[in-house]
Amino acid sequence: MRGFIPALLVLFIFAGQAAFGQASLTYLNVEGGYYKPSLGYWNNDSYLTGFDMKLGGGLYYGGGVGFRVYDSYFGRLSVGQFSTSDKSEPINLGGLTREEYLKIKIMPVSLDFLYEFQTLAKDKIFPYVGAGASINFIQRTYKRSANTGLDEEGSDTGRANSFYPLVGVSYNVTNYIDVGLEGRFPIGSYKQAFSTVTEDPNSFTVETVSITGPIVSLKVNLRFEPRGHRRSASSRYRGNYKVGRRR
Repeated sequence: MRGFIPALLVLFIFAGQAAFGQASLTYLNVEGGYYKPSLGYWNNDSYLTGFDMKLGGGLYYGGGVGFRVYDSYFGRLSVGQFSTSDKSEPINLGGLTREEYLKIKIMPVSLDFLYEFQTLAKDKIFPYVGAGASINFIQRTYKRSANTGLDEEGSDTGRANSFYPLVGVSYNVTNYIDVGLEGRFPIGSYKQAFSTVTEDPNSFTVETVSITGPIVSLKVNLRFEPRGHRRSASSRYRGNYKVGRRR
């Protein structure tokens, strides 16, 4: 959460700059939903399997800004937050009782490009499709406890790129408020390094951890321009003149 708020502020500042360029700032956006990344290494191949632990899906939330590029084409900058964790039951291993805890946090900073179709149902329903890319900031937090009193804990960070298609639909509640449903499917992975038990302190093994999986979210858009107001970036330089026949 500490990194989420500053990242959101950076997006708002960037969007303010975009409003004075060729693109026009169109809406602020908040969302909440469900994300289920694969995390295949942790769930299938890591030491967690021996402790009957599983990292599943969970709450995803975020916010951002949208800007009109041209007519029905939009861009969107956003930042999100997701975390998943699990803790094992105490397990006896040769007279030693151990407990394991692991938490993975993912914070994507994303840029999307969207195309919005012509209105349906009397200017109320607006379906759209698009694609996007994210830089995902990853944090792993772990803790290992034993009945000997020798506990071990720590955290490390990493980064992963992901790409995804998306599809959604917005419902126009008022000219300045939309609610909608969106699905996207990020595809990506990151490298996780582990120190090995050898005499060489610089000896590591590296595993690939997938973050591929679906995100489904509910969205609310707070618009700066009313629905039905469509203009290209170049239209701001043209006046609204009524053209008629000269007599």
